[in-house]
Amino acid sequence: MPASPTGLAAAPRLPVERRRSWWPFVVFAAFLVAVVVASRAVDLGRHIETAQAWTAALGILAPAAFVVVYVAATLIGVPGTPFTLLSPLLFGPLIAFVVMVVASGASAAGGFLIARYLARDAFTARLGGTDGFARLSRLVGAHDWVVIPFLRIVPIAPFAVVNYGFGLTGIPFWRYFLWTEAAMIPVNAVLILGTDAFYLAAMRGTVSWPLIAAAVAAAALVAGLAALGLRKLRRA
Repeated sequence: MPASPTGLAAAPRLPVERRRSWWPFVVFAAFLVAVVVASRAVDLGRHIETAQAWTAALGILAPAAFVVVYVAATLIGVPGTPFTLLSPLLFGPLIAFVVMVVASGASAAGGFLIARYLARDAFTARLGGTDGFARLSRLVGAHDWVVIPFLRIVPIAPFAVVNYGFGLTGIPFWRYFLWTEAAMIPVNAVLILGTDAFYLAAMRGTVSWPLIAAAVAAAALVAGLAALGLRKLRRA
């Protein structure tokens, strides 16, 4: 079961506590180093070209197939970030952005609707009585425009857990979906544009300043949303 009571219970308390925030940068730096080392140790470019050939063979069905695989995987708790990082290498940055906005939105909507209408009793039995869920419900009811984007940007709990948890709250679906997309669109932009710019620089020796500028602008928006959410939640 992807929605664990431990993950959801801990999630709402973390934003209002003072915690070290440097570890995501360390992880990201380690990831970049690992990619560079891997590209030197193996013919990473050849493997990417093979994957691109498989994608091209599917033609116009490739984006739809990618969306279906992403949604199915993330609904059962598989992390979505590797899919996001792979998408620009398969489709290019613009198509990948559209594909990931659709895929991440569909997964977020699916998890919410499953928890609310198809398996509400099962999820409520596991999560409904926890202190964390009670706090999440209260914060969503009072500050949904802050809480939902913050939990999309800051990886406090797994993506699927957050989606199922929101489905058990009283927030209307379209308000949930609106604030979800408000955060996930710039997050997808950062990951996709940043990955494509890094790939061009590391594998082809080409620096794309427009890509870098767009990724930085999206990152600034994401950082602003996260800072606003953190400030608001600390006062809640």
